[in-house]
Amino acid sequence: MTGKTVRSASFMFLAALIALAACRHGPPAAQAQTEPPPESTYREPPPKPIVRLAGVERIEPVILESYPVQVRVVVYGWMSDGCTSLYSFSQKTEGTVISISILTTRPRDAICTQAIKRFQETYPVITEGLAPGTYTLDVNGQSKQFILP
Repeated sequence: MTGKTVRSASFMFLAALIALAACRHGPPAAQAQTEPPPESTYREPPPKPIVRLAGVERIEPVILESYPVQVRVVVYGWMSDGCTSLYSFSQKTEGTVISISILTTRPRDAICTQAIKRFQETYPVITEGLAPGTYTLDVNGQSKQFILP
């Protein structure tokens, strides 16, 4: 063999070793057995949040000058701590009583400021299909009467 052939064969051998080293996948078997599983396998599902009725101080029905008549209710209230936020509202009408429930939510295990947070929100009152007359609007226990023209 000539010197050129020996160098070429040595170069090919080194290239093959480097390629084999690069193809190695994953950690050695000893390391794989001692490493803990990924963190995600240790996590429990988050606790369900606490959902409650919002504290309502007072309400003000507002009748808009429009056709068809539109009614809104301005709600003044509070939330018990810094982690609580408004969550949802729903309306139910039975006879001449329109009941609106406003719910709040907060994380179950949260550490929060114990300061009361005040809020003022305006919600639509669905009056479609209601006859003109006097109605009682009840929002989380605070009631007021209004006249639907």
